[in-house]
Amino acid sequence: MSLFRRGDVWWYEFWFSGRLIQKSTKSNSKTVAKAAEQRRRRELAEGCNSFEDMRHERVRTVNEVAADFLASYRLRNPRSARFATYAVRHLQRLLGDRMIVEVAE
Repeated sequence: MSLFRRGDVWWYEFWFSGRLIQKSTKSNSKTVAKAAEQRRRRELAEGCNSFEDMRHERVRTVNEVAADFLASYRLRNPRSARFATYAVRHLQRLLGDRMIVEVAE
């Protein structure tokens, strides 16, 4: 467990599947922050373990999945690939570094 303060607010930080998870608890109570971190760890673990054979897919980032999607989309629909690239770019900008497990919550 790694809890730290920024001003009056507690934050947590930990590694999950090779990725750094760092988030504000939006609380000034260390006890609440500790519970929030434990809850987040449990959510990520349950999300990854719900389908054992698909775990490697669920740990990927949105950027990785978007790149694979666009590559296959260009092969299947070359005429509309330009629009798909435009649309997916917005998702990558907003959610790109998040894991699929986090987005699926």
